[in-house]
Amino acid sequence: MQMKKGNGFAKRCALKIGFMMLLLPGLLCAVTAQDLTPIANPELEARLDSYLSIDDSESAQPELVSILSAVDAHRYPSTFVRARTYKAFELAENGDFAGAIELVEEMQAFIERHPHPDVVSEVQANLVALSWYNGEIARSLILAEQLIEQLDGVQNPRILYYANSIMVGIFRANSQYERALERAIQALEAIHGSNNPRTEIRRIALTTEIIGIHRDLRNFDEALVLVKRNIEDAKRIDLINEIPNLLMLKGFLEGHLGFYENSVATYEEAAVWANRAGDKETVLLSKNNIGSTFIELERYQEAEDILRETLEFIHTEGTADDSMVHLLAFNLGYIDVFLGNIEQGITAVTENAAPLLASYSAPDQADLYEYIARAYGQAGMYQQQAKALLQERQLRADIFRSDREASLNELQYRYDAQDQLQQIELLEQRNALQQRVIENSQLQQQIVVLFAIVVILGLVLVGIMYRAARRANKQLKVANKQLEFHSQRDPLTALLNRRALQEELQKREQGERRAAAAEFPDAMILLDVDYFKRINDKYGHAAGDMVLKDLSGRLLSVARASDLVIRWGGEEFLIYLQNMNPEKLKEYTEKVLSVIGSNAVVHEGTKIQVTATAGYISLPFAGIKESDIGWEKTLQIADMALYIGKVHGRNRAYGITGLKAPYEQVSRYLDNDLAEAMEKDLIDYELVIGPDVGNLNRS
Repeated sequence: MQMKKGNGFAKRCALKIGFMMLLLPGLLCAVTAQDLTPIANPELEARLDSYLSIDDSESAQPELVSILSAVDAHRYPSTFVRARTYKAFELAENGDFAGAIELVEEMQAFIERHPHPDVVSEVQANLVALSWYNGEIARSLILAEQLIEQLDGVQNPRILYYANSIMVGIFRANSQYERALERAIQALEAIHGSNNPRTEIRRIALTTEIIGIHRDLRNFDEALVLVKRNIEDAKRIDLINEIPNLLMLKGFLEGHLGFYENSVATYEEAAVWANRAGDKETVLLSKNNIGSTFIELERYQEAEDILRETLEFIHTEGTADDSMVHLLAFNLGYIDVFLGNIEQGITAVTENAAPLLASYSAPDQADLYEYIARAYGQAGMYQQQAKALLQERQLRADIFRSDREASLNELQYRYDAQDQLQQIELLEQRNALQQRVIENSQLQQQIVVLFAIVVILGLVLVGIMYRAARRANKQLKVANKQLEFHSQRDPLTALLNRRALQEELQKREQGERRAAAAEFPDAMILLDVDYFKRINDKYGHAAGDMVLKDLSGRLLSVARASDLVIRWGGEEFLIYLQNMNPEKLKEYTEKVLSVIGSNAVVHEGTKIQVTATAGYISLPFAGIKESDIGWEKTLQIADMALYIGKVHGRNRAYGITGLKAPYEQVSRYLDNDLAEAMEKDLIDYELVIGPDVGNLNRS
């Protein structure tokens, strides 16, 4: 398990980048004085620039106090607000968040007397940053929208850079990647052409944000190209404190692309630079990540040696926090399991996993559960493995759902903006038409002879405007239909997505789907492609995409006209069958496994053997009212059945067909431990074995 490095509220920087694995501390707030408006004091602005470079807080605080006492607030309101901003960030960094908010609120009252766009925008940017840092996500997004509207009148490049840099991080953290890139471009334009020595530093910071966007979208190749360029630039300008962080990011990307040997070399280089910069934390982190990479290469003894050496150094020097100690101990326990020391290894894994999970973000928790599940599987503890896999699956589903909601919100926002734009254009057309009518009327009074010509021209103009309005409305209708289509389709496979299923099931709950009761219940088959990560690692992501598209076509070929075939997320598919005879559900599932596994997928002349594991169930389940077990809980049961199939060898399906005991007795097992319900013979289930595909290539 590798550790991701980040930080919170960087010193005097109104920008929280907690969602990045690596942050270049202080870069995004390193704005300097240039092209200042008359409402800023150049001398004091230069002092504020120098203040940003002071690392010693004991020296920095008196300098800021001196600047605040020297600035004339009414003559130079922009400089006053900037200095007060740094004071607010200083309070927040020292834990006095309430004091920081109070200071910014005082500045809100100040801008009522000095409503210059530069001053107003800087205060608004502060509110955005502090709201985000305080976890008020919705409020920070609303304030960011208001800030965008205010930036048009801003003259000071420093403020334009500062405000847009804040919004890059916020939009990226909320998966609004297109808008984040747009703000990054705006920030870059603000510093374009500047000969200030800080310009290259700020450009490196913006590029690092863009790298983070690519990494979030799993565009690791693009991210690696950019980080290599950033490292070259940082070395050229001798940015010693930031080079280790950039190298750590490069090693992380290389590992995800399967370049493990390169990743190890990069982490070693990061340790050398971190030692030069006096950054002991990054030295320790690089050693842990080297050990984790050795684990991926199954070079367990080398991994154990470097991890134990690092842990002993920490115990001797006392130079790391508890999370680093727990991570190293977890990795060492993981190695013990794979070296055959099962009891000792599992104890270390479980004891150190709990504190790590308590401090990790949801994506990091999901990654950790994946490692926990691997350890349990190696130890033969399949029930615990299934539980860990379920925890991972639930976390990734929650993350996917959050990303999907953010994407839908973004689509809705863009639709609303486009609709408003169309309304404005139509209003401008009507105003132009009215103006022409007035002009024609005045012309008629002056030159009666030309009256007929003017009327004809006016009618022609009206016709042109009318046709233009009709064209605009038609284009808007087409755009709306396209938006509706794409919001319900997966862009890679063109299958339906989660939103489409949710809308269908909402209609089902309201009784709108069928006028009369159906002959049979509905059913759901949840499928997961086996060893999909290994396909990506061995053949490349293009091959993985080809596998998903090919399987989509195969599933559609066996689906009935009334069935819904859905890409549920990643390598998961869901088939929703309406009016499905339960006695034929097993046979249908066997047909689905067969169409997936019987023939290899061919990509660029290479045959890729693919199988899938599934769980299936009827809806309503076992005659139970859907008010007790709705479609979401039913799907959760199918998901648990799928994971039982994963634990027992893959290329198979488990069908949950009924209850052998009262629902009240079985309900708690249906919530979180289907395997135990099977062991206690509380439920009826079926097993479907997939096609015999011979010796699968699992390397």
